[in-house]
Amino acid sequence: MSTIKKPSERLLDLFVPIMEREGYQYRKSNHRFLKTFPHGTDEFHLIFDGRSGLVAVDAGFFIHFTSLKKVFKKILGHECPWQGGADLLNAGAKPWNFFLFEDKYASMTPQERSGIPSDVIHPDWRLQACVQFLTAAHANFAQPFFQQLQTYRQLADFYREYLTAGCQGRRWPLAENVVYLSLILAAFLGDNMDEIVAFSQGMGSVYVGHSVADNVQKILDFVRANDVKNMLT
Repeated sequence: MSTIKKPSERLLDLFVPIMEREGYQYRKSNHRFLKTFPHGTDEFHLIFDGRSGLVAVDAGFFIHFTSLKKVFKKILGHECPWQGGADLLNAGAKPWNFFLFEDKYASMTPQERSGIPSDVIHPDWRLQACVQFLTAAHANFAQPFFQQLQTYRQLADFYREYLTAGCQGRRWPLAENVVYLSLILAAFLGDNMDEIVAFSQGMGSVYVGHSVADNVQKILDFVRANDVKNMLT
């Protein structure tokens, strides 16, 4: 068995300790870095693209409000996987990914590169530069976003901004899911739900066999029959 590490493994050897010092726990599944806050978990994860043997790296950042996710699924029967976030491209980062290989190897065919060791194609200096790229992406995009959304009130205001803007912008879930999440939060916070219901009128569902109007009614029926405040505290 070869003892030569893959470029992704070499990068993780450098990056994982940095994130652990920031308070994250590393999970190998999808290369996720997780940090808890009072209502859930912040996630920063790496996305590796190794097509043709040339490795590139992207990243994403997402917030998970644990109890809100559970109530959402309990009412609607399907997951809303995250409550806010984006990959670096959708967040507006420039650049939004990083190539671990030297440029000259990109112009070669796979056959031409076949005899060249991976650590030559993906040299240490490129990995070090990528660590700087990821560290900056975390500091400039993920960390401010996480700090902005720590409470249910902050999340509700975040959604209101999106709906008021006509669902224009980045870092929000599907517009349909924002409506559902906003209604649940409004019930919890004691906010008026009428504007959210009015906004949803005429909206189509991206889920096959679903109706936004029917799902909105499910949420309204649920919050009338249950104590949502106890479910989210």
